[in-house]
Parts: sequence; C-alpha cells; structure tokens
Amino acid sequence: MFSLSRLVAIGSLLLAGGGCQTLPPAAPATIAKGDYAAVVSYLTQRIPYDMALAKVPGVSIAIVEDQRIVWSTGFGVADASRHRRATGDTLYRVGAISKIVTAAGVLHAADDGRLSLDAPAAGALPDWHVEPRRNAMQWMGAAPYTARNLLNLHPGTLEDTMGRARADMAYALLGDMVAHVAEEPFDAYVRRTILQPLNMPRAGFRPHERMLEQRAVGYRRGRPWAEAPQPNEAADGLWVSASEMARFSSMLFAGGAYGSRAAGNPGGRAEVNVDVSAAVSADVSAKVSAKVSAKVSADAPRVLTAQSAQTLLGLQTVAGDRLDLDCRFALSWLAAPCDDGVVTATSLREHSGATEAFHSRWVLAPQDRLAVLVMGNSDSSEALVAAVATLAMRMMRQARQGAGPG
Repeated sequence: MFSLSRLVAIGSLLLAGGGCQTLPPAAPATIAKGDYAAVVSYLTQRIPYDMALAKVPGVSIAIVEDQRIVWSTGFGVADASRHRRATGDTLYRVGAISKIVTAAGVLHAADDGRLSLDAPAAGALPDWHVEPRRNAMQWMGAAPYTARNLLNLHPGTLEDTMGRARADMAYALLGDMVAHVAEEPFDAYVRRTILQPLNMPRAGFRPHERMLEQRAVGYRRGRPWAEAPQPNEAADGLWVSASEMARFSSMLFAGGAYGSRAAGNPGGRAEVNVDVSAAVSADVSAKVSAKVSAKVSADAPRVLTAQSAQTLLGLQTVAGDRLDLDCRFALSWLAAPCDDGVVTATSLREHSGATEAFHSRWVLAPQDRLAVLVMGNSDSSEALVAAVATLAMRMMRQARQGAGPG
C-alpha cells in the first residue's frame, strides 16, 4: 500500500503532465529486433521532458545487455552550485539497494570459507556484539540466527517500517559478521573483494578521495540537502554510480564471473558512438556499445560462485513484485496496456532505494540478461525514477524480442 507522501508525489507528476502545453516526444511505432539505438534515441528525448515536469535536477541511467553496457549517461545537474553535470559515473546514495552489495560481500566470505551461512551467527561475532543485541534478534523473528536467515529478512512493502527496521538490523549484523571473520573493516573488505575486481573504484560505503568529486548533491524541496552520515552502512549506506552497478549486473548475469576476458574480447568491451543526432540534443552524450560475445571465457575473473550469483539474483529487498503498481502509475510514459506481458512478467526482479534526497531503481530481467538502473538526486524524483526504469526495461525487452506497435 502506498503512503500518502508517495501518492502525492506520483499524483503531482501525473497532473503536471496533464497541464503541460507541449506534447511528449512520440514513442517509436515499432522497435526492430536488436535496435537498441532506437531505445536510446527515444529515452534521450523523453527523460529531459519528464524531468522538467517533475522538477528533478539530475538523473543518471545505465542499460545492460548481458556483458555489455548498452548505454550509460546522465541528464541535468549533479551539483547546480558548481555547474557539474550528471553523468553515468555520477555517484548517488542508493538506500536499500546497498543490501544487495552487502549480500555479495557476505556470500563472497562464504565462498572463501570464512563464514558459514548456516552456523549460529554468534560464532562470527565477538561476544560484546552479540550480547546487547540478543533481545533485538528475538524481535527480528529470524531464528535460528544464521547468516542465511538474516540475508532473507525484508519488509513486506516499502511502507512496512517495522519490517524495514528488522531488515536494517539484520544487515547491520551481517556487516559486523563479515568484518569480524575478515579481520578488516566491512567497507574495506567489500571494496577489495567485490568493487575493485568489478572496476567499481569510486563506489563505497564510506567516503574516500576518489568518491568525493563524483558524488551528486541531493535536493529537498528544491534546496541542497546534506545527507547525514549513515551509522548502518551495510543496510543503506552505499554510494555508487549507474555505470558501476551496470558492471555489477553483468557479473550476476555471468554467474559470478566478470567478462573482462569475454571470448574474442580481451579488453572487456568495445564501445562505439552511435549517431542518433536526429533525435538527441547536442549537449547529451550517448554511447551505445558495439556487440561483444556474451560467452565468458573459462579464465574470466570470478567474483562469486555461480550458486552465490544465483542467490543474489533471487534475493528480495522488498517482498513481492511491484512492477504492476509502477506500470499503473506510469501511464503517461507507457504507450501500451499494463497487462501486455512485457513489463509485468514474473521473471523480472526489482529493487528500490531511497534516502532523504535520492531515489534509485534497479530492474533486472535475468532470463533476457537485461538490467536497467536509474538514479535521481531529489526528493521529487521517486515517481520519475520508477517510471523511467519501467519504460526502459519494457522497450529493451521489445528490442530484444522484436516488437510491433507499442
């Protein structure tokens, strides 16, 4: 069930669309199979149009097909006071999406034999961590208290504040467990074992030198907003860019390997500029990658075991599939009924993240090996981020399959 604030935000966005004096850009009548340039061309026109309606300062997006980044770019500003534009490399704080990267760290520790997923959690925590939290762990309802059960704690809906508090506490414990068995800070362990191998050098749970110049400024009610330091970094403290999460998505699609040595492509990926100038404004740089083999070679670097990667793909940060709701609230973006089977397919996975001034959406179609990441830097960006992610995934699946009129 949607909270009043969420309904007001979505309603305001739709009303703004109804009162606009100009029509939105027309969606392509058809999308030929493999014509990802048509998807990029339309989104490049449509996103700025909708940003203006929703008064969102900056948005970044990345689209992934298996082992290649089809598109990664930004719109608007990351920091208006410094005239710094949003790009695909701009860092956003992604809220609950942090839990997926935390879970990757937990599973990596399990793959290495450092941490048992099914042993009592107390074995991986010093006594002074366990003792004060004993009653809290009973309140969480995750008995027996193992890493596996803690990983699976999630709220029933985005408005389930009690469930979110339980999940946040569970992931705080998981972060402590990893730090203890690894004998290093949680952020350092995840950076060394997950982020650095995946070429995600700016991402992290704690600010560092390479991160500071790339972070977006968040805006609340149109004013810059200083994000408070996050004491529970493992639950929702991650700063990451759309392009970096795209590489994380490719790792999952490759069964835990990263395709920097994909067959026939030792360099990792080739990119070419695609001319979409007829539809793309001159000040927006859009890159569409050349097709590379989806086959990952046997000697490709491995971040997780195939089983752990599959576990991550199935992990829920909120119970159920909310794409049906997103579809109904995004009618101004979608040119087809919500029950057309493209958006509402049960095979889709969706993760949302929100803080005081940032909203993010990560949608995956594991069977098609497609992923879409959209991030916005204002409290007014929730409905826009949800709708753009839904639309982009819908159009990519049409291009993947070859579709008639939308």
